[in-house]
Amino acid sequence: MQAERVGSLFWFAVGLISMYGSTRLGLGTLREPGSGFLPFLAGCFIALMAILVLLQSFTPKKEARAKLAALWEGVNWHRPLIISLLILGFILALESLGFIPTSFFLLLILFRWVEKFPWRKVLIVLLLTLGSTYLLFDIFLKASLPRGILGF
Repeated sequence: MQAERVGSLFWFAVGLISMYGSTRLGLGTLREPGSGFLPFLAGCFIALMAILVLLQSFTPKKEARAKLAALWEGVNWHRPLIISLLILGFILALESLGFIPTSFFLLLILFRWVEKFPWRKVLIVLLLTLGSTYLLFDIFLKASLPRGILGF
């Protein structure tokens, strides 16, 4: 019960910080949303959910709490932790190594070692994913993807 309250207060603060930071980016209008519009909505959603969890923590329903605790029993935190660390490494290496090599290694590790796909499937999905992403963003939309030290 105490952990739910502390956790909900933490996420409420995260929502408020997100809302504040997004207003500094500019919200715009409903017809012409600014760059902070979606982060503002996400912050509102996070804060609202945190308030709901906080309010529920004051209800004395023991069987509901037991069901909630049973949901988390036996959860394997190994995979989410690995994926989180891989995405953090992707974010940190993206600018210096470039989009193509960084995405290649991220997807390779995710598909081959985390999901245990066979090599043939890994290579097909890698080529399709990277090729379509490159075509969409770099060629069609003319978005500047990070080139990195290798130049691609």
